[in-house]
Amino acid sequence: MSASALPAFANISFVSPEELAPPAGVPTGISTFDDFLLWKGVPKGELTLFQGSPGTGATSLWIQLTQKAHEKDQWVAWVNSAQNLFPTHLATHKINLKKLLVVKEPAEQEQLFWILQELITSSLFEVIGCQLKEMFLKNHQLQKLKKLCRFHKVALIFVCHRASKFINPLFSLIIQFQRDFVTVLRALHRPTPYHIAGSMIHANFMPQFKNHANKLLS
Repeated sequence: MSASALPAFANISFVSPEELAPPAGVPTGISTFDDFLLWKGVPKGELTLFQGSPGTGATSLWIQLTQKAHEKDQWVAWVNSAQNLFPTHLATHKINLKKLLVVKEPAEQEQLFWILQELITSSLFEVIGCQLKEMFLKNHQLQKLKKLCRFHKVALIFVCHRASKFINPLFSLIIQFQRDFVTVLRALHRPTPYHIAGSMIHANFMPQFKNHANKLLS
């Protein structure tokens, strides 16, 4: 039915199917996450927070994101913290080291905000990861980073060791990692909290380690 057949609606602009498509995301490669989230992955142009102590899978999921971005020949940046990313470890996940920029943790906390702004505004990176011992950035700084991410279509992911009970609405996606399960604490337009068995997540990483080990033994 055309708009001309309904005179009362003649001046109303109709929305195309393309405009109703969900916002863009970077797939994690883990169907449990991608099928649940509106963006079919981690949102681009937004802030994401992974919370979990070392060994619970937060950094592993970021590495999985990096692998998916590299499959599309896109650049990724990582701001280092207490945990280093070793080339031999990254090789098990088929990470393209030529398209991964690793930035050393700055000596002063104030410098981190400046570094993140520079990385985002470079328009070079699809995904930027930043590992923190604790979330010390102020809300006005997060708001500035979020505005820049939206303009440059960058997915900015904070990996924080210390979990917070406060659900900061500036983060469009918040995932908490524990040894036995993973919880999506916040995800726009999705019912949360959403619990996922940890075995379903870690099972995605194990085949890659096994394949790498078999190559070393052969």
